[in-house]
Amino acid sequence: MHTFISYFVFLPLLGFVISFLLPRQHEKVIATNVLATFGIQLAALVGFTFVWILNGHKPLLTDRFTLFESAHFTFFLNFYFDNITAVFMLIGSFLSLLVASYSRVYLHREDGYKRYFTTILFFYLGYSIVVLSGNLETLFVGWEILGVTSFLLIAFYRDRYLPIKNALKVFSIYRIGDVGLILTIWLSHHLWHQSITFDMLSRVSLVHAQFQEHTYLGSMIALMLLIAAAAKSAQLPFSSWLPRAMEGPTPSSAIFYGSLSVHFGVFLLLRTYPFWSEQILIRFLIGGLGLTTALVASFIARVQSTVKSQIAYASIAQIGLMFIEVAAG
Repeated sequence: MHTFISYFVFLPLLGFVISFLLPRQHEKVIATNVLATFGIQLAALVGFTFVWILNGHKPLLTDRFTLFESAHFTFFLNFYFDNITAVFMLIGSFLSLLVASYSRVYLHREDGYKRYFTTILFFYLGYSIVVLSGNLETLFVGWEILGVTSFLLIAFYRDRYLPIKNALKVFSIYRIGDVGLILTIWLSHHLWHQSITFDMLSRVSLVHAQFQEHTYLGSMIALMLLIAAAAKSAQLPFSSWLPRAMEGPTPSSAIFYGSLSVHFGVFLLLRTYPFWSEQILIRFLIGGLGLTTALVASFIARVQSTVKSQIAYASIAQIGLMFIEVAAG
């Protein structure tokens, strides 16, 4: 079962390459390729998860793919499958299939028909890499793909001024989250002196022993994780980007900023929970940030003049509640 996990990344990559090579005037072929990619992915995930549960639903870790190796350090990519992965992958593939099915009709005869579907396949590739990532380096690869595809879809109507302006605004805020994640990776290398996997991070005794010796460094890593999560999930003071992201086509707004992409801050906190859960101050910061964001966004949502803006601020408030829940354990 370990080797089969990699196919959940290979399948959207194959769909993306096929979509990229198809002629743009063949709408039906393009749409069929996208629907087939998401449909096969969903069916395979349901079957895989069912077998995985029957076998005891123990976490699975794939073999390493080494990128760089020296005498003292190894950079590698690998994939990890556990309860969190199963939930995010199943929901993500199901919602992507629904949105792709709707987009097939919604964007009929649109000039960027092929560009749109190729981009959402590239997005789903990044989504799969993030959710299946076995360490922070692998997660960062998918994280960057999500950032690029966000920019491309917000600026989908590239002949207009406002979509381009808002896409650049969102992209600039995403860079803050990227810096937070890069600093997290850099500091974790100093803490562990190796590329730490999420499987190792789940061992409470190992994390606790390391944190006892390097308390300040551990707190700094947790703080950088919070900055990256807050920027990605549009929590204060980064909330302004989410309404601006609604400049893209309505289906992309649904898949990115209503359901999937905007929840990756929560995913990052869930994935690294064993690391910061013993740091009481960090837990209060996460919970306080979520509470403040939920209150402010709820009030702002009530005075918006457009449905898209109302949905954006409602999503921000809902994710604020998720931050509270994660902080509470």
